[in-house]
Amino acid sequence: MAEKPSITIIWPGFATALQEINQSLLPAELKKLFNKASFSTIPHSYEHVLLQQFSASPLEDADLPMASLRNPDQLSLCADPCYLHADRDRLLLFPINDLTMNEVTRLMACVQPLLNDFDAQLVPNDLNHWSIYLEKMPDIALTAMPSLVGKTVAAAMPHGVEQNEWLRLGNEIQMVLFEHPVNQQRQSAGKLPVNSLWFWGKAAWQPLTNGWNQIYGDTNLLRSLAKVSTASCQSFSEWRPAKPGTGKQLLIFPELEFQNNWPQRLALISQQQIMPLLQKLRRFQIQQISLIIPEHGHYQWRGLDMWKPW
Repeated sequence: MAEKPSITIIWPGFATALQEINQSLLPAELKKLFNKASFSTIPHSYEHVLLQQFSASPLEDADLPMASLRNPDQLSLCADPCYLHADRDRLLLFPINDLTMNEVTRLMACVQPLLNDFDAQLVPNDLNHWSIYLEKMPDIALTAMPSLVGKTVAAAMPHGVEQNEWLRLGNEIQMVLFEHPVNQQRQSAGKLPVNSLWFWGKAAWQPLTNGWNQIYGDTNLLRSLAKVSTASCQSFSEWRPAKPGTGKQLLIFPELEFQNNWPQRLALISQQQIMPLLQKLRRFQIQQISLIIPEHGHYQWRGLDMWKPW
């Protein structure tokens, strides 16, 4: 007899919908379902949550093993472009997500000379995510950039034996970027300037192999993780709630974006994607369903939970 499916859903962006100010806009059926679930808080970023699904042990470091995923055959660190915003006596970090190829080429050209003394080569993984290739790994502790979005970076600066060299490098990078023509043009266009690079991604980890029978999603990170874990990954569009398959399944929902009519889109996703699964769970055709919402929490349902009267 085929094994009943056990389904884990990760839904990035949904945490905003669950904020108190948006509670009245949630579909009534979702509110009722949440009351039936067991719940545990998860404060971590989407990247941390997703990496944990493919890790043989808990990820407890402030950093994440992102560099080895981006550059599997090269010693490297992530060096992502960002904007550090001065807010009174704090620096708040914001990622840059709208760079053009021309901007990337020009910004990298001005930063690379500062990296030569570190035997480091700045390379783009894509327009908004960069890395530095290294001859040796520096003796410093780093903090994952996704955990710092919109937050102060004071306690997250590089620290360790070589911290002075890397803090000095960070300051020099900020100085050359401060009045760069690319940033002046971006600010004139109402865009965030790239005024720093954030180094991270050094953490070590042990990948979990054969942990998932089926994986559905469309992000580059998910595809990289599936490859490392020797699992196949299909596009989310290939998944059918009416035929959930067998074994352990991981679904990465498209990020919930908060523009016009997001409550209507949320209601449609609930009706078309979530409710059919929970109906099968109610009939004990599925072992369990887990919904993980980064920076919010973990909801879990088993068949008997669907028969609760409240």
